Amino acid sequence: MNRAVNAYNLLLNERDGCNTFMQFHHKNLNTCKTRTGFNVQVACSLIRDAWRKNAEKVDGLTVKFNVPRNCKTFNTKMNFFVELGSYPRNRVAVPIKPNRNYQRFQQLTQNGWTCKTFGLTSDLQVVAYLSSTKKIPHRRNVLGVDVNAKLIAVSILSPEGKVLYQTYFGKQMWTRRKKIMARRSLLQSLNAKKKIRQLRHYERNYVKTELGHVVREIVGLAVRFDADIAIEKLKRFQSKGRRFNREAMRIPFYQFRRILEQRCFDHDVYLDRVDSWHTSKWCSHCGAVGKGHSANYSLFKCKCGQTVNSDRKASLAVAVKSLLERSHGSNQTFQFSSRRVPVSGLVRPSEADKPGSVNHTPSADGKPTSFSCG
Repeated sequence: MNRAVNAYNLLLNERDGCNTFMQFHHKNLNTCKTRTGFNVQVACSLIRDAWRKNAEKVDGLTVKFNVPRNCKTFNTKMNFFVELGSYPRNRVAVPIKPNRNYQRFQQLTQNGWTCKTFGLTSDLQVVAYLSSTKKIPHRRNVLGVDVNAKLIAVSILSPEGKVLYQTYFGKQMWTRRKKIMARRSLLQSLNAKKKIRQLRHYERNYVKTELGHVVREIVGLAVRFDADIAIEKLKRFQSKGRRFNREAMRIPFYQFRRILEQRCFDHDVYLDRVDSWHTSKWCSHCGAVGKGHSANYSLFKCKCGQTVNSDRKASLAVAVKSLLERSHGSNQTFQFSSRRVPVSGLVRPSEADKPGSVNHTPSADGKPTSFSCG
């Protein structure tokens, strides 16, 4: 594991000068096998994770072994073993303690879950990656979620365009993390490294716990109002330092999305990912695309006179986009024009000469059509 961590940190420094993943892969494959002593599959997994990682150095990682190429499992009369392979043709059999995690693993595998990958963590714990597939039907309504730096806004919309419920989550998380940041600044001035490490672990565990509570409330609302859940399809922003990362995204979106995916799967709630284009600039009253936030970041102002909370309006736009994709097919695109149209027109079927409806322009060559408001 020490060799794996050292090789991983060297891989993070080797990304400079590589424009594509394949260049990075060909550059480091042979040297990574030599440094770690792992097989090709494990080395490729380290290279792939290092290319996607937004960090310059890590203290620990999880090395993944695929079944059956580099990992096997077997049972004896008393124990269950995971056999991990290393280069060249060496295998280490690790006994698994029969605790609650192992009991849950056995229960999931008996219920149809499959495990094709095992991982070895830096503290020498074995983790299992399980997967399962099932078809989740659509529900009647849509619950749109907008994740901001300070809170999570939720809006539930019916197919007729009626707002059924709106609320916020995560306010206490932002307040607590603000106090943690002030505490960290004080400890840094005192050079209390041990206290800073303890505070960092406390903050990480607190955020993960609060995100779990928020996701539970959101999934409960979706079940209560018979709604699908729609979130934005966001890309990772470029890291610009720890302070910028904390200020830009106090609520970790990818950790929130990962927990939400698991809970939606458990409760048979369909999770839709919509394009994030202009969700913050689109006016929910006249349908135009404006400049977005005003001088007061929490308010959205439009030329038509509407002044609303920007997070609540963004969650409403996410729900509207999900309804449009459901009505016209997920393989088709739509866009909002700069002309003034009523918001109710965004969820009505297209009509030939009626202003304010969703214009549907079919394509003769079979390519995806576009929808624009006008």
